[in-house]
Amino acid sequence: MKKLITSILILLVFPTLSYAVAIKLVTGDELRGEIIEKTASYIKVSHGVLGELMIENKNIIAINESVPVQMSVADIKEQTIVKGDGLFGIGLLADWQRNFTLGLNGQQSNSDSLDLHTAFTADYDNDGKRWNFGFNYNFSQEGGESTHDDINIYLNRDWLKPDTQWLYFATAKYDWDKFKSWDYRLTGIAGLGYEFIEQQNFSLIGRSGIAGKKNFGSDEDEFELELMLGLETAWTINKIQSLSFKTEFFSPFEHASDFRNLSKLDWKFKLDSTMDLSFKLGLENEYESVVAVDNRHNDFKYRAAIVWGL
Repeated sequence: MKKLITSILILLVFPTLSYAVAIKLVTGDELRGEIIEKTASYIKVSHGVLGELMIENKNIIAINESVPVQMSVADIKEQTIVKGDGLFGIGLLADWQRNFTLGLNGQQSNSDSLDLHTAFTADYDNDGKRWNFGFNYNFSQEGGESTHDDINIYLNRDWLKPDTQWLYFATAKYDWDKFKSWDYRLTGIAGLGYEFIEQQNFSLIGRSGIAGKKNFGSDEDEFELELMLGLETAWTINKIQSLSFKTEFFSPFEHASDFRNLSKLDWKFKLDSTMDLSFKLGLENEYESVVAVDNRHNDFKYRAAIVWGL
């Protein structure tokens, strides 16, 4: 297993990188560039950020030589990730940024393991609203027996105010975990947020609200209200690297000394813009001050994965 993991990581970290600036591709994507050479089979494109690239004519629908050459980091992100035909080309989530993640998952918790992690995320935003949807599944097996098996699904909606940095938000979460003291958990959160920094390549948002949580299949299934405080940031370091961090603290009103914390850190490195492939290293930790007997307070996960923009 260790040799297999090492081989995969070498392939992930040391690929041949390629970056394509298309005028208009058969996929419906449009990017801006300067054409410096045309032949019967390809064109060569020069871009101030991406450099010189060659694109085969069979992948091009049309060429508009009058568009500006300069392109911002935000433009690159939008044009390389958002696919105009929607998910699987059927129009589903057509205006959303969509990513599928598949990789190795490591965990040091009640059971130590290293196995599978898969996820799907979709994001949408305009001047008035922002949507975030995600599905995560982790599975580990040792000696023919599963050692980790969990599902997390979430949906978040932000109501944005163009003339102010304040926002309203609502979040719904579903968690299922075979190795927790409960079978599954439902959480709903509503509150107020503030965009401390909202720039082209960096954002910092604080959130506070009221969360309602209910566990199912445990000795403590009562509905519980909690105070939620959160902070999230996203940093586009350059055209191929990005960093994101999110942390949330939950404290029940009836037992203010008890709390739980969810934190997540992801670093992404663009491998291939043509196929919209990235390599991701992720860290995730869940801490609960009150746990069942023989359970650890921390549930720590680390993973290396490939991210594919659908």
